[in-house]
Amino acid sequence: MANTFRKNRWAEVVAADLNVLPLMNLFVVLIPLLLLSAVFLEVAVIDMNQTPSDTPVPLPEEALGLTIRIAEAAYLVEANGFPPQEVARRAAPGTAGRPDRATRLRLAAALRDIATQRPENQSVQIVPRETTHYEEIITVMDVSRAAGLPIASLVGDARGAI
Repeated sequence: MANTFRKNRWAEVVAADLNVLPLMNLFVVLIPLLLLSAVFLEVAVIDMNQTPSDTPVPLPEEALGLTIRIAEAAYLVEANGFPPQEVARRAAPGTAGRPDRATRLRLAAALRDIATQRPENQSVQIVPRETTHYEEIITVMDVSRAAGLPIASLVGDARGAI
């Protein structure tokens, strides 16, 4: 009688159907929801040159040599044949040193003045400090690109910052 009981019990377990319909309903709702909530980012590449900090960049006599130095409280815009300009640097609140809108506009105006007088020059050298944040360097590159100087190079200062 024990064998018969086991057979009947085993037969009952095998005969039961597994109801997967609720699980399939969950997947039908969950998969489109996850696909719609996915964030698609556009990856952009910024072309730039990096020169070794040990050797100074040789400039021909007629080269403009446009340089933006990121100092503690200002941006120093220097170019051959132009007087140096100092743009006061104020950080936007809540950012990691990125300049505020007024600072970006003043820097763009200074660069645009030089770029319009020397349209053959399309390059600018950016000299950051050791403590300059990455976001600020990218912002300065964006400002220079908007001012008509699409080729940006990072250059180390005398202390080898970069």
